[in-house]
Amino acid sequence: MAHNSPLENMNTTHITENISQYEAARSSFFVFTVDFRNDKLLHPEVTPGSENDNDYFKNAEDYIRLNVVKASVPTFTVETHTYRRGNDVVKFAGVPTWPEGSITVDDVVGLHVKDMLYAWLYRAYNPNTRAGGHMVDYKKTCTLMEYTQDYQLVRTWTLDGCFVTGISEAPFDRENDDKRQLEVAISYDRAVMNPNSEDGFYEHA
Repeated sequence: MAHNSPLENMNTTHITENISQYEAARSSFFVFTVDFRNDKLLHPEVTPGSENDNDYFKNAEDYIRLNVVKASVPTFTVETHTYRRGNDVVKFAGVPTWPEGSITVDDVVGLHVKDMLYAWLYRAYNPNTRAGGHMVDYKKTCTLMEYTQDYQLVRTWTLDGCFVTGISEAPFDRENDDKRQLEVAISYDRAVMNPNSEDGFYEHA
């Protein structure tokens, strides 16, 4: 006699009967942070070596976190290697590759978020001095956190070795009164997803 697995008997009633375990994921409940703790960003218009204390941005991580309106979800692909013998092909997993990510940030006058992001970019290459940077300076750890609508943490992604590779924005336009935003391209070495097991959403019925 064949036995049906629990998955074969699942339908929408299952969600209703176990309502405490389920909630629709929302795109707008997230936080993206950059770890600038114990680090001060030099204003991009200031030449290194001529700065004073007022030329540094403090608490950059708080301002960037506040103004991120979009963040790409980290993902990776695995390279495929093949072994061929006659008409047969066997595939093997190769090295992983994490593609470039991005964040979209509101450009708010007075908060200097645009200057902070350019200061981070200038650590990799400073057009004023034409000098590149050291990884210890321009590579940072970023964290993407997903929440439910009542702000229970669902999962986090930790992005190691992040740095800005480019910043783009729309042209100025007298006939367009939209708010200005920055598209920030971010490269990273790897990303690890960690589900939150303490909120109850991942307990099996």
